[in-house]
Amino acid sequence: MDFVNSSSVRLDLPPLRTFRVPRNPTIRIPLEIRKIPLGKIFYPWKANPAIFDLSMSANFVFTFAAVYVTSVLLLNRFNAGRNYKPWSISRTFVYRQMMTLHNAALALFSAWSLCGMLYTVYYHWLLARPELGTASSLHLVEFLCRFDQREYRILKPRMDGSRDGVIYIYWIFYLSKFYEVVDTFIILSRGKKSSTLQTFHHAGVILIGWVGLRYESPMAPPGATLNAFVHTLMYSYFTLQTLGISVSKPLKRALTIIQIVQFIVGLLFSSFYLFVTYKAPASMNEGVFPAGAPSESVSVFSQTQGHQYRRNDNSTMIRCLGDGEAFPLVVAGSYLLVLIYLFVRFYIKAYTVQPGKVRP
Repeated sequence: MDFVNSSSVRLDLPPLRTFRVPRNPTIRIPLEIRKIPLGKIFYPWKANPAIFDLSMSANFVFTFAAVYVTSVLLLNRFNAGRNYKPWSISRTFVYRQMMTLHNAALALFSAWSLCGMLYTVYYHWLLARPELGTASSLHLVEFLCRFDQREYRILKPRMDGSRDGVIYIYWIFYLSKFYEVVDTFIILSRGKKSSTLQTFHHAGVILIGWVGLRYESPMAPPGATLNAFVHTLMYSYFTLQTLGISVSKPLKRALTIIQIVQFIVGLLFSSFYLFVTYKAPASMNEGVFPAGAPSESVSVFSQTQGHQYRRNDNSTMIRCLGDGEAFPLVVAGSYLLVLIYLFVRFYIKAYTVQPGKVRP
């Protein structure tokens, strides 16, 4: 099945080896990128190796998620025992000011993350693509599939730090997910119950963010960009609420719909990576295959990542995802499916008129 043409980009069924559980990867800390234009805006401080290593530690990530979920369950029981009365601290002036600051800071941070990822991805693309006017859909497909520029076959690898700029902002955005669990404790401090949706959402996003970065998934930056856009809107809305500014119910409903659409688009876009293959000219792939590999075989894989296989015209078809690289997609896809179900259920309960009830 072709969506560009039969000689450049195709949709093929992925081999089973794509779904193997990958080995522990070597994770590279983002490099210095201040020489990129606007680098100081989107790289405010150098990545600390100790913090980076801690954030990539499976023990730390899973322990944090377990402690978070356990704490929420215990506090839900605590609130139930108090008949869901608000905590005394939630009635104070300082508390209200802190809530405004919390939401406004996350709205601004999300906007910064969105602009940073869009800018650095665009700058990285400008450096990697061929001369102006010659870039095609084939180049864009390789850019999206092989974000790790060490594996480019058509584009030009440029070791100027532009790729690390994207990874750096994604890492900072990932770190913010640890702080965002404060949202749940704000709900609890008001004497309310943290729903399954609330708890699962915050715990799950930490885990899929970790998987995406740990395995350097090419699907992770687009997903984070989409999430940063939605969070810019969401936290701006929360900021208006804490300032006492009334927000119409249609706008609230629209925000929920946008969140659901975000998950669906993310799931469909990431799944697309499974099936995409693209053709690299034979002249650009000398030495890729083992000596003696039959040129007529379409099942001879390279000894690197399982990305390439030969066609009968001696060219190379490169799979978007290699051996084991579907693992982040499977993890994120499972999370998104559950999240879509929970959000749709919430939407129906919150905004759909039920029989025998009148919409307020």
